Amino acid sequence: MSQRSAFRALARQALSADPRMGELTQLSAWAGGIPAEILPVIGVVTPQERAAMDSMGVMERSTLLQVVVKRLGGDDLEDILDLDGDAIEKCIVAAFFNADFRCLPENMTVTLNGEGEQRVGTILVDFRVTWFRDLDGTLA
Repeated sequence: MSQRSAFRALARQALSADPRMGELTQLSAWAGGIPAEILPVIGVVTPQERAAMDSMGVMERSTLLQVVVKRLGGDDLEDILDLDGDAIEKCIVAAFFNADFRCLPENMTVTLNGEGEQRVGTILVDFRVTWFRDLDGTLA
């Protein structure tokens, strides 16, 4: 299992253990539209990683971990997504710190779409996970 895969698994486990986030349907990833019938959904992806030499033989890795929630709602949809963002941040940061990885929130984006029959909102929460690996691939 790659380290990025392990990060996604750790994040999914932490989210499923949270009372608020555990109620959402977890999808591994999605591209395009999601039928309203299966909302609310949550997904975890690691779409980017940077690497830099830290010291002789040790690379500093910086992995972008994103958590996305998409749900239906009414006039209070943005408030509900704000609460989702708070819950996501709380469980992701705690889980990664408990696993001895530095993981800090980097960005949060809320998108509301009311053009269709139903109002759909999305929150995207970005985290940066910093970790170290020897050149041979062993965690440092």
